[in-house]
Amino acid sequence: FSFQEPQPVEQLVQSLCDEKQAYTQYGGLRPFGVSMLYAGWDKTYGFQLYQSDPSGNYNGWKATCIGANNQSATSLMKQEYKEEIIPLSQALDLAIKVLTKTCDATSLTPDKFDLATLTLGPEGTVVYHELSAAESQVLLDKAKAEDASGDA
Repeated sequence: FSFQEPQPVEQLVQSLCDEKQAYTQYGGLRPFGVSMLYAGWDKTYGFQLYQSDPSGNYNGWKATCIGANNQSATSLMKQEYKEEIIPLSQALDLAIKVLTKTCDATSLTPDKFDLATLTLGPEGTVVYHELSAAESQVLLDKAKAEDASGDA
């Protein structure tokens, strides 16, 4: 047996989407029934983001949304996301801004959403971090303060 390097992210996404698509061909079923976002990193292409629909079609993105009000959210991101690469703190601020402006809830609270980051840690390890309710609340408070100062 030989050790194989991990496949680039797109190959993994393609493999998963091929499986989703196969179910639509044989029996016309869509057992996965959801759109998915895939975030990953590989040595070949760095950080990548892909979105797939229930049929198994997928696309790569710099930033995207799925779910309720995704068109409004995507439109807002197109207006706000202007640089090729932005700092993580700026990306989190943008994510909160998009959520607060497109969420159906009258008042957005951390129990209504989840935020996670994907970064490179020591020795090139990929680190997945799901923000706690307290970390999310700090971002919400900052966004509310900026929104209030902008209205003044």
